[in-house]
Amino acid sequence: MKIGFVSERNAVRSIFAEALAKKYLRELGLRAEVFSAGVDPAKEVHPLTLKVLEEKGIPTRGLYPKDLSRIPYKKLDVLITIGEEAKEKCEFVISHKRRESWNIEKPSDDLNSFRKVFDQIESSIRELFKVER
Repeated sequence: MKIGFVSERNAVRSIFAEALAKKYLRELGLRAEVFSAGVDPAKEVHPLTLKVLEEKGIPTRGLYPKDLSRIPYKKLDVLITIGEEAKEKCEFVISHKRRESWNIEKPSDDLNSFRKVFDQIESSIRELFKVER
């Protein structure tokens, strides 16, 4: 199975989703390839994204912004767009078996806002994998 998360810049929301999906899949003993991308990728992951992941003890190695051409978007089984920008720009991607759109806003530029977005993404990932709290 291949799962892809796409946001506008691939610097915060889809990076959180990729890291959390890998964490929960590992904990559940499930195998899947997880990707993230941006429709207009940033040059680097936002520093506060990395800070929140590190606070939560989630590995950040290998996380970097990518555009759609850097992931197998035509071969995804599950495509999840995060935010309206990604949803609108990914309408052309139709080969996946399952599609979801998460309406999670970009964080403002403070640490607590990034923590709030992380919590929203984590809640959505838990729902995706049917993980109880």
